[in-house]
Amino acid sequence: VTVATCIKWAYGVQDKQIAGPGWLQSEHFDIVAKSDEPVAVSRMKLMMQTLLAERFHLTFHRQGRELQSYALTVAKGGHKLHESVGGGPPSRQNSATGTVAKGITMQEFADFIASPLQTPVVDMTELKGRYDFVLDFTPYLPDNDPARKVDPVDSTGIIMAALQGELGLKLESRKETVEVLVVDRVERPSAN
Repeated sequence: VTVATCIKWAYGVQDKQIAGPGWLQSEHFDIVAKSDEPVAVSRMKLMMQTLLAERFHLTFHRQGRELQSYALTVAKGGHKLHESVGGGPPSRQNSATGTVAKGITMQEFADFIASPLQTPVVDMTELKGRYDFVLDFTPYLPDNDPARKVDPVDSTGIIMAALQGELGLKLESRKETVEVLVVDRVERPSAN
């Protein structure tokens, strides 16, 4: 994994919310760590934070920066999400043309779509629950309807169309103050 992937998971941030050396995103490491007993995800995140501090000597400070981003909001007709009834852990199953989500919060979903958009996504839906949904991009791909005015290489346009059509959500481009983790110190670990 990359150190950036670990930071994103441990601190609940998106790619563009990490300011540090380029190798955080490009170099991969094998990290072996094990708890003595099963622990909740919130506890595992704390353990990853400790691991990053001890093995990579990670220190950072938080800073608000105005960044071009997307606001995830509910579209005019309302959302088409179904409140999750299962009590299991959140999950997401991706395919080449979509994703099936179970027990996902809108913040978790915003974090997920920020990666392909390569832009921070701020959850402004005001939806506080956990949701189950299927997001299928197939109907929004230009090959399926030549009349569509979506550029086949414009993945942002395809994502925006699918979000609105399938989930009743929309993305609005705007400048937002986003919290960024500014890395003060990080080191590559020495070989064990």
